[in-house]
Amino acid sequence: MPTNATIGSRRRRLAAACVLWAVSGLNAVTAQPAHHDEPHPQAAAALQHVQVADPASGRVYELLLSQPDKPAPAAGYAVVYLFDGNRSAPKALAWLRAHDLADRVLVVGVGYPDTADFDVARRYQDLTPTAAPDHPGSGQAGAFLDFIETQVKPRIARRYRIDPARAALFGHSLGGLTVLYALTRNPARYSAYFAASPSLWWHEGDLIAPLRQRARRDDCGAGQRRDVVITVGREEQPLDQTPTDPPERRAKLARRRMVDNAATAADILGGCAAFDIDYQILPGADHGAALPAGLYHALAHWMDKDSAAPMP
Repeated sequence: MPTNATIGSRRRRLAAACVLWAVSGLNAVTAQPAHHDEPHPQAAAALQHVQVADPASGRVYELLLSQPDKPAPAAGYAVVYLFDGNRSAPKALAWLRAHDLADRVLVVGVGYPDTADFDVARRYQDLTPTAAPDHPGSGQAGAFLDFIETQVKPRIARRYRIDPARAALFGHSLGGLTVLYALTRNPARYSAYFAASPSLWWHEGDLIAPLRQRARRDDCGAGQRRDVVITVGREEQPLDQTPTDPPERRAKLARRRMVDNAATAADILGGCAAFDIDYQILPGADHGAALPAGLYHALAHWMDKDSAAPMP
């Protein structure tokens, strides 16, 4: 059993590693668009790609799976499921490898065939809880989450020995929105929820009400506590905007209120005893930079809470 001093040391070391990785992987975290961050080619090459069709919709997805070199721990592998897996899974595996955790935590990226980046059209289908008129086909996040539950998770459980008490879900932007939506639907599906820069502005902010309803339920304090990590880049809603910022950018940032909305979500969910909330504003990070920085912070937080996690 680790001592309080050991746990405190782990917390400090993982937190420092998170900051260093966020900076080194972004070539100056500030103002870098998503496609300029570190691609981690070695980690990407180590992931196995498996295509899976959703029998309900007929759409094909691509799973990006890590391949641990050692047998599963006694309790089984912890698993992190990641939306936009083509982009996020290599980052997660690279971070876990750097911290000697890749043989304890299984990476399962849920992505799309024929891309190493984002599939924008399908993101609007899969990562939006409600339909918006200007995005035909949007509003199918519920069906997408059910596909992961009924098709992806059983496939992973057949292939690997996993720890059912250690499953995390990560998403960024619309993916972060869908992570919080998943929490409102059925919190028991995952033990940890990682929402990076959640797009809570979607459809005039209509996920805020379900978040309040979930936090106010009579049974909200019952059962296993769930980790909820919400991160957002400081530059997504800067305190001061320079006169050189394009007017359309200033208007967009003001309209979307990314930092305010993330803080509101954290405050709402903090009212439920079942949720262990970690809310972080990422210094210097814009929306693109907040993907890797938020992912690394969430993994560091999660591993810090695992008293069995080995340290590098």
